Parts: sequence; C-alpha cells; structure tokens
Amino acid sequence: MTNNLFRGKKVIIFDLDGTIVKLFAPWHALKELLSQRYSKRHEENCEFKSISACLSKVVKNGDELELLENFEIIRKYELENIKKTELIEEVVYFIKNIEKFKVESDIVLTVFSLNTRRTIMESLDIAGISDKVAFIIGREDVRKWKPDPEGIFRIKENFNVSTEQMIFFGDMDKDMEAGKAAGVDFFFIDRLIKMVEESK
Repeated sequence: MTNNLFRGKKVIIFDLDGTIVKLFAPWHALKELLSQRYSKRHEENCEFKSISACLSKVVKNGDELELLENFEIIRKYELENIKKTELIEEVVYFIKNIEKFKVESDIVLTVFSLNTRRTIMESLDIAGISDKVAFIIGREDVRKWKPDPEGIFRIKENFNVSTEQMIFFGDMDKDMEAGKAAGVDFFFIDRLIKMVEESK
C-alpha cells in the first residue's frame, strides 16, 4: 500500500542546503562581494537583498558573460568549506532506504537548488546518495531563481509528468512559494524528518 504522502507521485523534488545537507559557505560575504562587483561595473550604488536579486539584475542587463563570472565566484565560495558539510541524517536515510517507505518503485528523485551544480554533486557524493538522484537543477540551469518556479517546470518537462505527480520538499519560504507557484504539493522538510523518525 502506497504511503499517503506519495500516492500518485512520480517525482520527488528536494532542495539541497537545509534539506538534504547543511552547507557552510560565507553567504553574507558572497552577497556583499557580488553587490560591490555590480556597483563598480555599473557605477551605481546598490545593496542587494539576496544573491538571486543581484543575479536577476545582471540577467535584466543582458550581461551573460558577467552572469557566468558570477556563477564561478559563487561556486568558489560554496566549495571553500564543502568538506564541513553536515548531513541531515533522516533525509539521507529516507533517500538511501526509500523502498521502506511505501513509495512507488519507479518514483524519481531530483534536486532543485540555488546552489551550483558542482556543489550539489559534491554534496550528494558526501552524503553517499549520488546514485539515487536522477536529475538536478542548479543555480546555472535557470535564469529565474526561487521563489520563481522555473526549475520545477524544467523538471516537469524533463520527466513529462503533471504537476499533480510531483512533490517538493524544502526548508525555506521561497521553496514553498516556488512550489505553490508551480502548483505542486510542497512540504517543509520537517514533515519528512518526522515521518522517518516515527518509522524507526
């Protein structure tokens, strides 16, 4: 009998940081660096609220080369402390032992993250679950970032499923907003963690 949470689902989407693992990147320093870089390049003072806001402005300006340079800077900052990555044990356990949780045998696991692809892949390697994840959408793969649902729609298109056949787990309001905008069922990761804890 299929677990009610996953009944009718073909694709599970996970956020990465705060959902599967905990990364230790200097996010504030990175945001400041990108803001200063933008201000200097465009001779205007700006203080971006988030890394995504900074990148969105670069996209709006049509500066693809600068966007790619920004991705490289982000990747460097993310990987600086990658060996300090901590696992969210219950989620990793679920992914490694998914057959124990009464989900469809053909369900597909994916990651939709604001982190760069290399960071995602190295984090999955550290967690020992690279072989369990079939598809990832990282920072470089979209030009609109959470809470925009572009990444979810990319996953939907890749697997040719309906929004009703997808379920998304994350830890932030922007994850929830992206799920809601895409019309997919969203749950904070605490729900899955609790389910795993209760199963043991």
